[in-house]
Amino acid sequence: GDIYAPAERARMQGYLSAVFGASSIAGPLLGAFIVEHLNWALVFWVNLPVGLATMVMLWLFLDERLERRRHRVDYLGAGLLMLGVGALMLVVIQVESLSATAIQVFLAIAAVALGALAVQEMRTPEPIIPFHHWRIPVIAVGNFGCFILGAVMMCNAAYLPTYIQGAMGRSPTIAGLALGASSVAWMFGTIASGRLMVRTSYRATGVIGGLVAIGGSAVFLALEPARGPFLAYLGAAILGLGLGFCNTTFVVAVQTTASWQERGAVVSANMFMRIIGQSLGAGLFGAILLYRLARQVPQAGDQINRLLEPALRQSLGSVRIAQLSEAIGNAMHDVY
Repeated sequence: GDIYAPAERARMQGYLSAVFGASSIAGPLLGAFIVEHLNWALVFWVNLPVGLATMVMLWLFLDERLERRRHRVDYLGAGLLMLGVGALMLVVIQVESLSATAIQVFLAIAAVALGALAVQEMRTPEPIIPFHHWRIPVIAVGNFGCFILGAVMMCNAAYLPTYIQGAMGRSPTIAGLALGASSVAWMFGTIASGRLMVRTSYRATGVIGGLVAIGGSAVFLALEPARGPFLAYLGAAILGLGLGFCNTTFVVAVQTTASWQERGAVVSANMFMRIIGQSLGAGLFGAILLYRLARQVPQAGDQINRLLEPALRQSLGSVRIAQLSEAIGNAMHDVY
């Protein structure tokens, strides 16, 4: 947003997302290799050198225009945001293990904290979440769109590997290839959307992306273990294409609508909504999955985890493997 003029932003955002897409192909495959042949914890440690290299490159090569002035950091708003969203996430993710009283307490904490946040953000001169921007239709729709985008991403990123490994009995590498298909399509979607936005409008590009994403989600409903992983690859690719269209459109639309002084806050709020969507989506879909599994295979306990681990899967026996695989397949259909 600082480096390129508005007419160039859509194209450059497409290129940046293409780099993201290429990295997302290598990432799941490398992660699958690490989990299968090394140690699963390494998939987190690898972020440290990568993050450090990124910080050094930004420090050395990003030349930005600065207007130095005194700022008033919204520490109270940040604290209320963390408290409110954290309490809400805890309920969504741990609903199966929390008592009714604990759920009510955490929901009350979330309501009070988020209500206080709304008041705080209207009073502070530099709010961490500038709610007044939500009165601008482009920003409001872009934020809501990113929220939905984040939730739908979890159907693919978090739960498609569960289906491929659990219901189909395939390896983590095969599951990684499905995520790679989504990432490749995401890359093409971002490039195409960047060019289409210049020729048409944000609305047309976003609608096309949304319809394509719905089509990809519909393909997931046709998944059957006997059909093999091809449909999983196809659904992931179509979904990735649609989400690539949407993501670029929302970011560029929001970025262009805001003034230079407020662009950082507006874009970060847009990204934050996507993260909240991912968290709520993962929690909601996980609750559906666990509920259905509990109904079909009571007291499965750690057997589900053993089913997903190639080295431990055969220790369950063929009859139990068939029962658990069918249960995961049925539960995932409810998720999709």
